[in-house]
Amino acid sequence: METHRYRAAITLTVIGLVAAIALAGVDRLTRDRIQQSRDARAEATLTAMLPDLRFDNDLINDDIGLSLPGLEAPARIYRARLDGQPVAAIVDLVTSRGYSGDIRMLVAVNPSGEVIASRVLAHRETPGLGDKIEIERNDWITGFAGRSLANTSSSSWAPDRRGGDFDTLTSATITSAAVIDAVHAALQGLENAEPEQLWRSADEL
Repeated sequence: METHRYRAAITLTVIGLVAAIALAGVDRLTRDRIQQSRDARAEATLTAMLPDLRFDNDLINDDIGLSLPGLEAPARIYRARLDGQPVAAIVDLVTSRGYSGDIRMLVAVNPSGEVIASRVLAHRETPGLGDKIEIERNDWITGFAGRSLANTSSSSWAPDRRGGDFDTLTSATITSAAVIDAVHAALQGLENAEPEQLWRSADEL
């Protein structure tokens, strides 16, 4: 009887181990596929930010972290290059200053420090009001193109209802200010970064 119980226990243990290994394999495969899908979507979004620029590097795998003034979480900087020369930096950042919480954005900037394009990736702003920061709902977000620290004074980086240069989305002043501040922070962070650090390739690290 004891031998039978012992064998049964061993059998159950082996079955449990096999099941655990199988589940781990499925989980890893699923996570890998999800990550690949996310990378593909991210790369498509990043590429869409640079419609008129030529680059020949892998944007997703050419990135560094960078702290931005006034923002809690470090940003991710994706570097676009052509023949090894920088053509754009795309800042992936999150600001917590939205009316309803975090707003995740991409801000593409050329080597001269001018905004190429800005896009909102995720937010929880009020439908019909704050969600007009989405390019699909309103062209407001395109108003940053061509702006830089050189052609826009520090005090001008604010909604016009607060004395700034940028239009205020109707009934969404807080949301407007959060996005404007985030774009400003992206430009400041890139300007403050050492060029050698900002554009250093992975092979040089």
